[in-house]
Amino acid sequence: MNFEEMIEARNAQKTTKVRMPYGFFYKRQIEGKYSNFVEFHDELVDNIFFTNSVKHECEFLAGFKHKAQLHFTPNEGDDGIYAIAIEVGNYLTLGQLLNDDPSVVARNEFLKKVLKEILDITVSLNDENVYHVCFAPSNILVRKTDNAVRLLCHGSFYSKVDQDVLYEGVEDFVAPEVFNGSEINSRTDVYSLGKFIAYLYESSGLPIELKKIIEKATAVNPDDRYDSVATLRATIEKVTAMKRTTITAVSAIAVAAAVVGLFFYLLPSPEVIEYVKPVKDVVPDEMVEEDMDALIGIGADADSATIAAIVELQKQKKDSLGMSESKLRQYNSKAEAIFRKQFTKAADEIISKVYTPSNMNGDVNDFAAKSKRMTEELAKKQDELMKAAAINSSHAQRIASEIIEQITEKKKDILDKDYMGLKNVPQDKKTTTQYDYSSSSESTLPTTTTTTKTTSTSNSSQQRSNQDTYKKYRDKYGVDPGDPVDPDNYKLRKK
Repeated sequence: MNFEEMIEARNAQKTTKVRMPYGFFYKRQIEGKYSNFVEFHDELVDNIFFTNSVKHECEFLAGFKHKAQLHFTPNEGDDGIYAIAIEVGNYLTLGQLLNDDPSVVARNEFLKKVLKEILDITVSLNDENVYHVCFAPSNILVRKTDNAVRLLCHGSFYSKVDQDVLYEGVEDFVAPEVFNGSEINSRTDVYSLGKFIAYLYESSGLPIELKKIIEKATAVNPDDRYDSVATLRATIEKVTAMKRTTITAVSAIAVAAAVVGLFFYLLPSPEVIEYVKPVKDVVPDEMVEEDMDALIGIGADADSATIAAIVELQKQKKDSLGMSESKLRQYNSKAEAIFRKQFTKAADEIISKVYTPSNMNGDVNDFAAKSKRMTEELAKKQDELMKAAAINSSHAQRIASEIIEQITEKKKDILDKDYMGLKNVPQDKKTTTQYDYSSSSESTLPTTTTTTKTTSTSNSSQQRSNQDTYKKYRDKYGVDPGDPVDPDNYKLRKK
């Protein structure tokens, strides 16, 4: 399978519909613009309370202006409102984003940006006595171009609908009092936001300054939580600012310590022999006996953290039938991250053997043969690492095609800077002077011929010919063509 086929296969596997608490979210491209829809679940369409709630919310949103709030228009049929049409834009759920690109959580400021935007719009909604209730990743939308947060439907409008049916599958993100029929207020949103923040930091680990905040926000008793989302936001901003101040102070101390350390390092000192204590075996005996293939597949240069992650994934794999949906999703994310890291390194080594200046300027058939072998090696390495990381083939294929495409484009850009002819280089006409050595003598410069021809920076054979000609000229006359010469010793004759 070549690169183009890999990319097409990846695009064909993209999900067209995504489940939300209220229905299925999907989008269609019409005349170059994305139209978004939510098709409500059948058990909600027949509910008169739900239909009235949709109309009530639509009326409220018409007067609520916030950049993070999406507006919609109900689509009503004979049996009631069966769907809503959302304003134009290219959106996807936050759950989709994290599933398609798990590494996004590691990007600079991504988590802070998402959290700030969600807190800001929630405070504005609470000021209007409107509460989102469920901040599950499937109930939060983001704009694909810049990951800007967008909210759609809010749970407080649907309090008369059966809450067990409405929030089926996302119960972990909803406060306990919602299912007990108690009052829905700002403390309800505080609980859900606490659960959402903990989910965001699942893979990277919850910062220590946020742990106590999350514990208080997700207390079972509403009275033990923060009294409002505004208070929760102010507390998070306060501890974050304190952390930045501490980091600045520690950095200054570290710089000073480095200067002092450098001084003592430069002083003469006796040689110290260091004895290293062997590390404990991180691989269980039973895994050595039963899962040797998984260990071999991670490579000989894998660090201890990677080995430990593989061991944990294998353990979870054996107990996958007892996993919750969130744990299974966490397991899959870790497995894909390990596969991405291992395959990126392997693919770069394989592709670098083919995309070199010598290969690009060599024989075409030879380059085609090497490209074919390269594709076979990539496919083999993909299958090997996929089995080692225990991920399904469709995800492995999607990740591998992205990595191959990125590395190939990077190699092409680097080679193109050296004029290897990978891109179309515009040709231009130049007037050049060619030197004729056939009629030259020891006292006479070689004759020159002025011609007009088409040149191209990608013509490597012509470049080599010119270099040979210039070398002969320099060896014979001691100057480069075009350099000033002594008129008493040489005569320049032109044809």
